[in-house]
Amino acid sequence: MRSRGLHHITTVIREARRGRHFYANVLGLKIVKKTVCYDDPGSYHLYYGDDIGAPGTVISTLAWRCVPPGMAGVGEVVQTSFRIAAGAVDWWSERLTAAAVSCRLDHSPFGEKVLRFADPDGTALALVCAEQNDRDKAWHPVGVEEEHAICGLHGVTLSVREADSTIKILQDVLDFRCVAELGSWMRFVAHDGPGGTLDLQVVGPSSRGHLGGGTIRHVAFRAANADDQAAMVEKLRADHGIAVSEPVARTYLTAVGFRAPCGVLFEIATDCPGFAVDEPLDRLGKELKFPSFLDARRLELQSILPPLDSD
Repeated sequence: MRSRGLHHITTVIREARRGRHFYANVLGLKIVKKTVCYDDPGSYHLYYGDDIGAPGTVISTLAWRCVPPGMAGVGEVVQTSFRIAAGAVDWWSERLTAAAVSCRLDHSPFGEKVLRFADPDGTALALVCAEQNDRDKAWHPVGVEEEHAICGLHGVTLSVREADSTIKILQDVLDFRCVAELGSWMRFVAHDGPGGTLDLQVVGPSSRGHLGGGTIRHVAFRAANADDQAAMVEKLRADHGIAVSEPVARTYLTAVGFRAPCGVLFEIATDCPGFAVDEPLDRLGKELKFPSFLDARRLELQSILPPLDSD
């Protein structure tokens, strides 16, 4: 199993129920975990992905009520893309249109056919026609035939002012390699499977984005385990002078965070223990789960959190 590439993407939304309908019922992603924001436990944190929430398939939503709209700009993730089979793009165009989701067919700077759209809060998303292989396992999607199903993340697009030392970190620490340059665009690839691609666009002097509804809070990269993560952190410190947060155990992964030189918030997240650590695989995402340090507040928090549509 690959131990590099993207682990997950986290976006900020304003309404958990609306976000759930979009990601689960429109896009057909599986809810693999219902939990709360550990730093703001009155808010939901929902994870969507394949049947087991495998690294490279997951997008999570932090539902911060009353958060103002954010603005995607330089120093931000400006697009998150998912993989679909080449023959599925027309089907998805019809499905999104029927769900009143505005979309447009386009091509990436590197030639892939792309269907661009946004979630209800304005998070920029895309479906990319990517070459499928036997490691791309379509799960059992909600209301979507398997031949059309999303097969994990494709990648993210970062907007930056200049080609800075972020490029060295991507290659030296995160094990991406630059495979193409076209004008202001650079493509980095860790592998050819889900979560293996990152595009970087150099836009020059431009307005800095700010966090809010419809923007990406962070992009998380994979580490196989705690030892692997520690080795990556030491390389960041020793070779790149980057200060990294202390490891934080978040039940399903352990994460460290740092601000990349380009301004984007990066995490390094462990593949283990995974989403089945507190409920069986066939029950993933069925119950609201709290971390152990919030067990004493369970009833209080359940009374605060707004209801979610039942499965």
